[in-house]
Amino acid sequence: MKKLIVFVGIAAVALFVANAKALTITTNMGGADCEMREESPDSNRGTSTEIASRVSAKSLGASYDHQSLIYLKFNVSSVTEADLMKDIIVRTTIRNTNMAPGRYQDTVPPIGPNTGWDYYVLDPTVSGANWDELTITPNTAPGLYIDGDYTTKPIYDFLGELNEGLTYLGRRLYDDQYLVSGHLAVGAPFDFVLAPGSALHQAVQTALSTDHKTVTVIMYIAHNADNDNTQWINFNYLFNPKEMTTLNNDPASPWGGKSNANGEFSPSLIFVPEPATMILLGLGGLLLRRKS
Repeated sequence: MKKLIVFVGIAAVALFVANAKALTITTNMGGADCEMREESPDSNRGTSTEIASRVSAKSLGASYDHQSLIYLKFNVSSVTEADLMKDIIVRTTIRNTNMAPGRYQDTVPPIGPNTGWDYYVLDPTVSGANWDELTITPNTAPGLYIDGDYTTKPIYDFLGELNEGLTYLGRRLYDDQYLVSGHLAVGAPFDFVLAPGSALHQAVQTALSTDHKTVTVIMYIAHNADNDNTQWINFNYLFNPKEMTTLNNDPASPWGGKSNANGEFSPSLIFVPEPATMILLGLGGLLLRRKS
């Protein structure tokens, strides 16, 4: 009987180990990353070494507007059914040393790290879902409604409804986790985590049945599109795209100046086991040690 228990334990651990291995998909792997600026609706920025979201500035009398958002496309052809039972992390990494607390905090109470990002997923079956980062523009991007009004967000239509094909995933705010020498460290991860069963998981599963097998995540500022906080005006919430092959120098960061040639700091989807799986792995290992 004891041998049977040990055998079952070994089989269970083997299964959990197989499922526990993280799968990382970067935009380098047949994907794309691109910033969309509403101020230049016919311009393509697919080769830029930055991806960012910017806010309206005309409310304060500025002569420019860089209202923009981030499109991330991932090739999910390697995803398995087991992977779809894992958490998904949407990861981007900090690009510049100017991400100081004053830049990601509001100027009205409650003062604190209360700015960040809203995340959306695009239906993989809509027209244009397999967009090309070298040709896409705000006017051609699936899921956008470009009206030239920079006080509104182009992910909503003229009625204020979320554009067709988009599903809201949730919000991730900045925090001080990677604050060094008065700024967020270059190369530091900014992670948005989704549990199994989320709309992103469903979109990945749907994408596997398409010819292109890609899924698009859209990132947009969580605060208002038009804001009188001067720290936010035309501020670049910058992340590293795959085109940023060497990170900016940041002596205070362990990642400053590192190579991104293989996509280590590119936007990523990471499929990781839920904590419960890791607990079971530990229990399985404990069982084996006690039986040995």
